[in-house]
Amino acid sequence: MSSKARYFPVSPKPLKMSAGLHRFGTDFGQGARDQQFFQLDSERGRYLAEKRAAPLRRRVLVDGDAGAAEARGAALAWMRSTLALEAPHVLVEAARDTGARDELDALARALPEDFCVLCAGVNDAGSTALIDVRFPSGWRPERLAGADFEHIHRPVPGFPGTARAAQSMVRTMVERGPFVRFVWTMCPEDRLDQHPEVRSSSRWDGAHDVWLRVERQITVPLPAARSSLFLIRVYHYRWDELTTEQHAVLRTALAEVPDELRIYKSLPTIPELDAALARAQREARHGRFG
Repeated sequence: MSSKARYFPVSPKPLKMSAGLHRFGTDFGQGARDQQFFQLDSERGRYLAEKRAAPLRRRVLVDGDAGAAEARGAALAWMRSTLALEAPHVLVEAARDTGARDELDALARALPEDFCVLCAGVNDAGSTALIDVRFPSGWRPERLAGADFEHIHRPVPGFPGTARAAQSMVRTMVERGPFVRFVWTMCPEDRLDQHPEVRSSSRWDGAHDVWLRVERQITVPLPAARSSLFLIRVYHYRWDELTTEQHAVLRTALAEVPDELRIYKSLPTIPELDAALARAQREARHGRFG
C-alpha cells in the first residue's frame, strides 16, 4: 500500500482564516491521489485502531428531524457510490463490521477520514445532521449537536460573524463543488485525536518533538437533499520529514501569525519551537550514543 500523501499548505504570508476553496481534483502534487475523495495508504491501520478507541460521544447524531435523516441518507448513498469506484473492499469490510451501530458508523470505522453532514435548514442557516469526528483538532464535537453554521464557526478568529455570510457559505457547500481546502497547525506529538480532554494542556512547555498537522477538507454538495457532506483527513509530518525550504516557510509563518490565531491554534512562538527542536536533538543524541 502506498505511503501517505504529502501536503504543505503553509504560506510565508501572515496566517489568516479563510475559505481557501479549490475545485476538487486540483493537482497539489499528489497525482492521481488528488482525484480521490478517500485516500487509503499504509497508515490506515493506525487510523482505524485509534478511531475505534475514541469515546462514543465523538459521534453526534441528530434524531427526530426528517431533514437530518434525509441528509444522512443522501450522504450514505454518495459514500456508497463513491467507494464502489475508489475502494470497493471498504464497503465489504464495513458490511462485516458487527460492532458498528449503523452503516454510517461502519464506514467511519473503515475509513481514515472523519466526516460531518450539514443540512441547509431554515433560511440556509445550516444545521448539523451528523458529526463523526474522532480526530478533532482542539475542539469538542459533542457540543455541536444540531448547531447552526454560524455557531460552529463563531470561535474561529476572522470568521465573518454575520448570518448573511454564514448563509452564503452554506449555500456554496450545498449547491456548488465539490471543493477541497487545507488547514494546518503545529503540535508537539502526532496524536490523531487532539480533543481538548486528551491533548497536553501545556502544549509547548517542555515539548520534545515538533509535527506539522494538516487537514485535507472536502465539501461534497448533495443538492437534492439540500445538504452537504464534509470530509476531513488528518496528516502529520515530523519536522525532520520537511525540507529546509519548508522549515524556512514555517518559521516565517510563525513569526508573522497574529496573536489571536496563535492562541486559537496553539501554535508555538519561535523560541518555543527552537526549544522543542533542541530537546528533540538532545534526545536523539542520547538514544544514539547513550
